[in-house]
Amino acid sequence: MNIRKIYNQYKFNKMLKQHKDLYIIDSSTILNNSFSLRTDTPRPKIYLTIKKDCIIGGQFIFESETGFISIDEHSYIGNSVFICHSKIEIGKNVTIAWGSTIYDHDSHSLDYVERRKDIDDELNDIRAERNFISNKNWSVVNSKPIKICDDAWIGMNCIILKGVTIGEGAIVGAGSVVTKDVPAWTVAGGNPAKVIKTLK
Repeated sequence: MNIRKIYNQYKFNKMLKQHKDLYIIDSSTILNNSFSLRTDTPRPKIYLTIKKDCIIGGQFIFESETGFISIDEHSYIGNSVFICHSKIEIGKNVTIAWGSTIYDHDSHSLDYVERRKDIDDELNDIRAERNFISNKNWSVVNSKPIKICDDAWIGMNCIILKGVTIGEGAIVGAGSVVTKDVPAWTVAGGNPAKVIKTLK
C-alpha cells in the first residue's frame, strides 16, 4: 500500500467516499489538498475523516501509522498544515485561516544524542530508498493530542503545538504560537499566546 501523496483535486463529493486509508464523508469541498503517510508499513485503518459541509484546503501529514485527524461538519480550513503522530480533533463550525500549522508532537527528543541518532537513521533510510523516518525512534519524542473545539477561529499563520485545547468559541489572533490551552470564549494572541480578551 503506497500512499505518499493522494488527492490534489478541486472538488470531490461523490467520486471518492473511501479510498484506501482516507475517508471523506459526502458533500464537502476539498481544495488543493495533499495526504502524506510517512511510513513504509501503514496499518489498514482510517487516518482522516471530514464530515459534511466542510471546505478544506491543506496538507495532512501522518508521521506514523498511529495518527488520526477528524474534522467535524461545517468547518473551514484554509491552506494549512497538519502534522500528526497521535490525534488532531477539529470540532464543528471551526474556521482555520491560511498558513497555520497544527503539530501534535515535538518531532525530536530534547536529548542531543537522540537527535544525532535521528539524523543517522534518516540518512540510512534515504540511502536505502525508504521513507526518511522509517526507523525513527518515536519512544523518545513527546506527543499529545490537539483539540480545537466547536466555533473556534484560528487566525492566519498560527502555530498550534502538542497537547493544546482551543476552547469553544475561542479566537486565536493571527501569527500566534499556542503552547497552552485557550479557554472557551476568549481571544488569545502573541508568542506564546496569552488571553487578551473575554468574549462572554
